[in-house]
Amino acid sequence: MNATHHLIVGRACSGKTRTLQQLIAAEKAAHGPAVAVWGIEPTGPGRMAGLDRTVGADQAAALLTEALAVVAERTARHRDHEPTPNEPRIRIVIDDAEPVLRDTETAHLLHRLAATGRTAAVTTIVAASDMTAATWLPALRRHYVNGEVTICEHPRTEA
Repeated sequence: MNATHHLIVGRACSGKTRTLQQLIAAEKAAHGPAVAVWGIEPTGPGRMAGLDRTVGADQAAALLTEALAVVAERTARHRDHEPTPNEPRIRIVIDDAEPVLRDTETAHLLHRLAATGRTAAVTTIVAASDMTAATWLPALRRHYVNGEVTICEHPRTEA
């Protein structure tokens, strides 16, 4: 995966979490210790495999604040950060993002990270089922719609 933000959209049970896990596994296989994956799992930490650290929705703001501190430190040293095992790319994965995005403070932190993180090798993958303005800040949504988008469709079964 390249250093862009990634959005996964699909309704419930469409395979968003499975797609996240595949992306995590692929990135870890490709970059090994030069990537660290941090997760925000609003429905409870521990559901996704391959995360180097994980928090619930109640700790999302703290994790994003820490990521923004990494961005500030890296960009103060140089323009484009080249990931290494000692200073890896940080990929923040947010599964079922709606509860995180509804919190105004956390949504603003994510917006700041989306706007500034790429050059510091701090990027995100967000999985969501709701892309309405009621859930997403318009400025935040722009960072994802213009990035990589994966649409998950669960096939309907006829009775």
